[in-house]
Amino acid sequence: MSGLTAILDSLSNEHGEYRLEAPEAWSQGRTLFGGMTAALSYWSIRKALGDLGPLRSAQFAFVAPAKGMLRFQPALLRRGRSAAVASADCWTADGIAARSTFTFGRARDSEISHDFTPPLPVPPSELCSPFHKTDKPLAGFLGQFEFRLAAGGRLFETDKRPEFAVWTRLRDGDGADPVATLLAVGDALPGAAMVRFPRLAPISTMTWGFDFYPETREASGWYLISSSSQAAHNGYSLQEMRVYNEQGEPLAAARQVVAVFL
Repeated sequence: MSGLTAILDSLSNEHGEYRLEAPEAWSQGRTLFGGMTAALSYWSIRKALGDLGPLRSAQFAFVAPAKGMLRFQPALLRRGRSAAVASADCWTADGIAARSTFTFGRARDSEISHDFTPPLPVPPSELCSPFHKTDKPLAGFLGQFEFRLAAGGRLFETDKRPEFAVWTRLRDGDGADPVATLLAVGDALPGAAMVRFPRLAPISTMTWGFDFYPETREASGWYLISSSSQAAHNGYSLQEMRVYNEQGEPLAAARQVVAVFL
């Protein structure tokens, strides 16, 4: 059981908490992959509170390693006529592992409509080579994805700018919830600061803000993720990201604060 749908379906309700054992196939070192923690947090809200409308924005604070038995505690903070705000805390035996807030908003009539997001002209996925410089199976959660470099540098190419655009898709994503898929895929790449790393070293996402584009757009299969480290000092990197569908339409914009242990 390692596909995204199977993992989400295994989240069981016990007295208002949603539980599962952290799946080993989605590990990231000593913790569950952050994108899976985010997807499970979202899914616990969907299971507990039903349809609150389209997800517009989510904020995550990754507090401690998510390992062992995970307990998700969803809560409705406010529901208005068109918008709703909910939270989900992820707990382990050692304490809180992640805290998240989700803002939902149903469509409203509006006179304002524009999108000035610049296009990202890159080759299609079938013309791109693998992102990682290895023929060996990728360990942990990385093995759940395929990655192809569309533009920018690879890891440890220290003469390149710390940025890249990578086609990314789940190996087993058939039938998965599209929002949970986008949360999982959107966090799959390493921090862009690692392009400038002279050697392998740990990193850890501390906070992640993920904002959905207001126009409803379909997405499946390959997602194009652009990522850049805007600044890195004192052991932290500020990272900006954007996610597109296969048609080149923007789906989400994100920012991360990443701890760098180098």
